[in-house]
Amino acid sequence: MATQTPGEAGPRDARTDAVVRQLQALGAEMADLARRFGAAHDLDHSAARALLVLVAAAREGRDVTAGTIGRELGLSSASVTALVDRLVASGHLRREPDPHDRRRVLVRLEPSAVALGPAYFGPLATDMATRLEGFDERELDAVGRFLSTALEAVIAHRERDEAARG
Repeated sequence: MATQTPGEAGPRDARTDAVVRQLQALGAEMADLARRFGAAHDLDHSAARALLVLVAAAREGRDVTAGTIGRELGLSSASVTALVDRLVASGHLRREPDPHDRRRVLVRLEPSAVALGPAYFGPLATDMATRLEGFDERELDAVGRFLSTALEAVIAHRERDEAARG
């Protein structure tokens, strides 16, 4: 049987509707955790997102410039310069010359900034891992596929919104 929630675009079956509601609740809780993390470390939303960009790049072995952060966060050159300046002044980042291209300046995390995420989110990661121990391989594959699909949908929505706004 199809249901429709006020303000929703169209009908879905009850099972899909329940999953979407759970995903919305998870998103709201994660956003609140991110807000609390930022407040605990005197980071606004853009600063916290910039740190996440740098953490992900470090995991992948990618170099990051201020321009990279600007593209990832959708910020103007002036805004990202001010953001990086604030994060350098607060001791979270440092600028250093690119050893392969003297014209470029790389942005690097300070060790103290690297430790912020695990200190705050580590217990959550441990709790999630413990809760996932009861899932078999097929279930974990399905969860992973669902989360990838949900992330793709959110990114596509953001890109459509950005394109519509110019």
